[in-house]
Amino acid sequence: MDRHKAWLMLDNLKRIFFLKNEIKRIFLKSNLRNRKVNYSRRYLSYYYLINLPRFSSRTLVRNRCIMTGRVWSINKKTKLSRFVFRSKANKTNLPGYSRASW
Repeated sequence: MDRHKAWLMLDNLKRIFFLKNEIKRIFLKSNLRNRKVNYSRRYLSYYYLINLPRFSSRTLVRNRCIMTGRVWSINKKTKLSRFVFRSKANKTNLPGYSRASW
């Protein structure tokens, strides 16, 4: 397996874990910050929060090009690197983008 494909698979796994545990994380953090909740319940929510999977954090998700796996200079709308974006735009394969000529 190519290492770029391995990075893509790992990044997709992180995204899946994040989406799966996002609601739990938000609920537990709000429960932890709420001062009206008794201490034992807050401590329990802290315990559950630290025992969530490590990949469920949003900060571990990395922007990668969906074609090449490149990390730098990724277009947010298309999720393509600048090289792939330019080649697809020149071939007019991207709807909504037109080729500019000066």
